[in-house]
Amino acid sequence: MISPSLYFLSSIPANTPVFRRRNTTITYAEYRDHTAALAAELERTGAETAVLMTEDNYQFAVALFAALHAGMSVILPGNMSTGTAKQLQAEGGVLVSDPAELAGAIPILGHPTGNTELRPFDATAADVWFYTSGSSGTPKRIHRTFATLEAELHLLAEVLPENEQAEVFTTSFFHHAYGIIFGFLLPLSRGLLSDTTSFHSPADFLARVDSLATPGKLAWIVTTPAFIRVWADNPDVCPLNHRPLRIQSAGAPLPIRAAQQLHTLTHAEFFEIFGSSETGVAAHRNPLNTEEWSPFRSVRLTPVQEGSMRIDSPCIPPGEHATPGDNAKLLPNGNFLLLPRADNVVKIADKRISLAEVEQHLEACPLVKRAFALKLEGKTRPILAAVIIPSADGYELLRSRGRQALRKQLAAHLGHRLPAVLIPKKWRFSGEVPTNAQGKTEWATLHRFFCAKDYTPILTPQETSPERLLARALYPVDAPWVAGHFPRHAITPGVVILRTLSLLTERYWGATITRIQRLKFSAEVTPGDEIYIILERRGDKLSVLLSRTPDGKTPTGKGNCRLSPMP
Repeated sequence: MISPSLYFLSSIPANTPVFRRRNTTITYAEYRDHTAALAAELERTGAETAVLMTEDNYQFAVALFAALHAGMSVILPGNMSTGTAKQLQAEGGVLVSDPAELAGAIPILGHPTGNTELRPFDATAADVWFYTSGSSGTPKRIHRTFATLEAELHLLAEVLPENEQAEVFTTSFFHHAYGIIFGFLLPLSRGLLSDTTSFHSPADFLARVDSLATPGKLAWIVTTPAFIRVWADNPDVCPLNHRPLRIQSAGAPLPIRAAQQLHTLTHAEFFEIFGSSETGVAAHRNPLNTEEWSPFRSVRLTPVQEGSMRIDSPCIPPGEHATPGDNAKLLPNGNFLLLPRADNVVKIADKRISLAEVEQHLEACPLVKRAFALKLEGKTRPILAAVIIPSADGYELLRSRGRQALRKQLAAHLGHRLPAVLIPKKWRFSGEVPTNAQGKTEWATLHRFFCAKDYTPILTPQETSPERLLARALYPVDAPWVAGHFPRHAITPGVVILRTLSLLTERYWGATITRIQRLKFSAEVTPGDEIYIILERRGDKLSVLLSRTPDGKTPTGKGNCRLSPMP
């Protein structure tokens, strides 16, 4: 294993393939030249801190080492918004990004001269600042040193075989703690080719793996429970059953059923990690074999009050320790079982309930594919609320009889399992709940479902990319906009469809529609109808096509809008 801090000081053949970027293979020499050129540019700024603002995984791989070799501390923001960029600039950090994305930022891929030297850096003194995902509230700034990141690689060497023939593919961005270790530093330290293309769509991602992975080599897929769930629910997208596979997951406990489904389909081995931005990798398991987590040998777990635990590890800066939000039951054999998170247990009408328990009861109903529960502040007291992704049967019930029929059946299902006060009082239905790059559903994302009246259709994205969105929208027969609106011939108002467009751009592009240049409807949308929404984006220009079919050949409306980033 090569320590990443010594990577550019090692005798590695110049033509060694290191990354695959789009349709090009990046060699060691090319990677080094790009890094050295940027390091020289950063040194000339005289700044002490670099803020890396890029979702391009190869650009990140260049920028991280360039900043470290330039003797700078590194900040990895929790998001790529212009507001975050301005805030961190005001704190004295120099922005490092694609200049087309952020004005005034230092470009990452300049014009290397091929003769620039890289000076060594001290991994124990190189500061790296992460941000948590903010799954339960406001993101928190986390301090690590580069040496603690390298310590994770040494822990992983305890359980992962060395010298294996493998290529690494990841759905996670490198600028998050999980992606930086498994998509970037681990392959780099082991001399494995890492593919830097990251997709949101399982079909597109798996097609890339299928077409590019070398036959006979292990295809190591680094991903999240959210991605694995979608893959397991859509087994025909690309089975990948003609080469050895390792499917790796982290971010939340992987549903055993999803792992079993994919193992049956692909014969893949599974490797699951427990850890966080604060702790680094702390434990591992094979979800096909056990529910227990095994700590790495150098990780010490200490029980603290109410079932939580303290973690001491070489992955945590000296003198610090971490207490994750997860509750755990420590076992006599040194392993542990995860219990509901402390911030996942709420009190409603003087009764304590785990939100995870509510979700499990709901997901046991044949009408539900996924369920998310949360506590909301009601007018006089807190209440439970739920966001439901319906199963095929649940969707058909929504289509034919509406939301109220599904709500009643779900409440009746819970009524046999929970006291009446613990049955959700507010419900929202969606074809998908967006996740962040770590595959987690953030509390703020769920809360936004309840920030306004329930005037949205049931949205099921079919395709999501930076340039194109394709989504199916079901406008239920009992939607609130129907009552009193065109009573003798109910139609879906144009303003509701406009709200649908805004929701899609906000959820999946972080952009808002600022101006409608033209939007013309050629056919009405009545309650109970399904339409397909096709959005194509070029810069701040947005083209809109509404159609009865996903191919766009039966249009019901089209137009053009202008977009701007959300603050």
